[in-house]
Amino acid sequence: MTAYQKNRNKVREALLKSGVVVVMNKKHITNPEHLVTTMKEVYKAGLVAETTFRIDLGILKEGMQELVKFREELPADKPFVLGCGSIINPQELEEAIEMGFDMIVAPGNVMGGHGEGKEFIQRTREADIFSAPAIFTPSELQYFIERPDGLEPDAIKVFPAGVLGHGGIKSLLAPYVRERHEGRIIMPTGGVNFETGPKFQEAISGAGYAPVLGMSAPLDYVEKQGKPGDMETIRESLRIFKEKYSPYR
Repeated sequence: MTAYQKNRNKVREALLKSGVVVVMNKKHITNPEHLVTTMKEVYKAGLVAETTFRIDLGILKEGMQELVKFREELPADKPFVLGCGSIINPQELEEAIEMGFDMIVAPGNVMGGHGEGKEFIQRTREADIFSAPAIFTPSELQYFIERPDGLEPDAIKVFPAGVLGHGGIKSLLAPYVRERHEGRIIMPTGGVNFETGPKFQEAISGAGYAPVLGMSAPLDYVEKQGKPGDMETIRESLRIFKEKYSPYR
């Protein structure tokens, strides 16, 4: 078996197939074993998992040591995407790269006062890591989507999407409907669940973009039961979500 190599296109394929990024937070992960179990179960359910950097760094580092080994054992046509989010500065960006994540998601411009957003894209490109910075306004969207230097992100997160609503996102994307943007991934996160998700999908698809929903709803039952990391509870939570969730077609 050849050594695992990061591939942004494979991440894109996995995201489009899943349609959902399961966002994990402190209520779902309280130790390294919880991280490992939850990531694996989300993968087995056919979805993509994103652990946030709000979780203790020591937990992430220890859990990732096992997860990257597990990733090595899987077939190339069924990639195990290790995603992380809530990256808010260059130091966290470098830590995420060092830990071996395939996808890095942010609630805004990762570089902040440390540099330009394009530098985040450049750094993730160098490591062949899938990038998804967040925007909220037309100016922020235009910065990332209309770049003559080619440093455009692999996906654009919209956060907090619940504030805009599906109607707001439809209006946000309307001026940027162009053939060259067809199929670009837009990832609404925050206020997205099995009820609002299909409406966001409809609004994004209608503008010619590809919707991928970021939400913690698939792990609601885990949170309700207060059983983070419990395999059977995670499986039941994912089952309940799939039963309730009817994606827009």
